[in-house]
Amino acid sequence: MTIRRLCVDEITTVTDTFSQTVTCTNPGFTPIGPGDECNVLVYNTAVNLGTTPPTLSFSFDAQFEYQYEHLGATFLDYCNALGNSGSFTLPTGVTLCCGATVPLVQSSVTCNAAAITTTPTSVSGNVTLSFTVTNLCVQTIICVDDTTCPS
Repeated sequence: MTIRRLCVDEITTVTDTFSQTVTCTNPGFTPIGPGDECNVLVYNTAVNLGTTPPTLSFSFDAQFEYQYEHLGATFLDYCNALGNSGSFTLPTGVTLCCGATVPLVQSSVTCNAAAITTTPTSVSGNVTLSFTVTNLCVQTIICVDDTTCPS
């Protein structure tokens, strides 16, 4: 009997995490201590399957709360770290799937407000961005053994 090898695309999902300490160097007031809030926004996510290896790139903004003193009282303000970017490589061999299936990127973001740090000229914090890319394809081989079908 002949064994036939069929090349097919298998739909796959890729997940990855990006962590970074982000520093805001333009606080509106002189920081005297950290606040207890932070915010992160992810945008411009793009899957590029035309590069070797393929990549996922993205932009993100972060905002960290800090304390400052004004006339003997402690106030709170936010320092914005805008226009950050990052990327990571996808597994070699992932491609667009045939048909109308396009890669879909989902992200989730966290920042650790308890880890905000300050200097007299900056405010820093940690951000973690998690990505899941679905509807990617990777070639695989299926082997089929030719046989006589029962009547």
